[in-house]
Amino acid sequence: MARIIAVAVPKGGTGKTTTTLNLGAALAEQGQRVLLIDFDPQGNLTQALGVRPTDLEHTAYSAIKYFLTRFEPQLERAIQSMPTGIDLVPTSARLNLANDELAVAIQREFVLQKLLAPLHSRYDVILIDTLPYLGVLVLNALVAATEVLIPLQAEYLATESVSLMLDQIQLMRRSGLNPHLAVTGILLTMVDQRTIINREAVAYARKTFGEKVLVFETMIRRSVRFPESQASHMSIFQYEPQGEHARAYRELAEEVLRATSTK
Repeated sequence: MARIIAVAVPKGGTGKTTTTLNLGAALAEQGQRVLLIDFDPQGNLTQALGVRPTDLEHTAYSAIKYFLTRFEPQLERAIQSMPTGIDLVPTSARLNLANDELAVAIQREFVLQKLLAPLHSRYDVILIDTLPYLGVLVLNALVAATEVLIPLQAEYLATESVSLMLDQIQLMRRSGLNPHLAVTGILLTMVDQRTIINREAVAYARKTFGEKVLVFETMIRRSVRFPESQASHMSIFQYEPQGEHARAYRELAEEVLRATSTK
């Protein structure tokens, strides 16, 4: 069984796409078979990997549309192999249409789970990049996932969104929608320890959440290198392979792999 990790928190600007892309690349570098799912209609992950949404015939949305009419999972049609050694299920803005279509679908929460079922044996890790709010698409990701990685921007105002995500995970368990959903860990992102307020926010996050779930030792520093690499359609490993940011994601990948034994 593949580990299916939803990268999710109901807040924008936390580095979900950056983490999905670069954690995936780091895991692939360590020999893992990795599939990335772009499940955000903005399509930032798709575009960061140099795939043009307007050129696509098969996407996450087309797979959902086909499943809702035929009840046959054919997500593999959308899979594209990337030069980084990872595979991608791309998306386009048409994924927005799935909100209304899933609202009236039979077992609407389980569509992504059904789509991924035939792919479990092909991959070691499947990472799902999600929207920055809670809705039917994110609910699908949480039902399909075995665990959730929560990016936390290193500032006080971001902690409430993490608490909301943890409450949602508890609801998924209690409701029976996903009784075994685990938390991979909380990842501190956008860290700038040159400022006192940022250092205090990091300490506060570790104190607030550290007794409940794993807060990764690895932190991702704020850097222009991330938007630069994505504008160049590269992971940080292609853009600056020996830099500190690639090293940070390598360390995160090692922590994620070690966390397997704690599930």
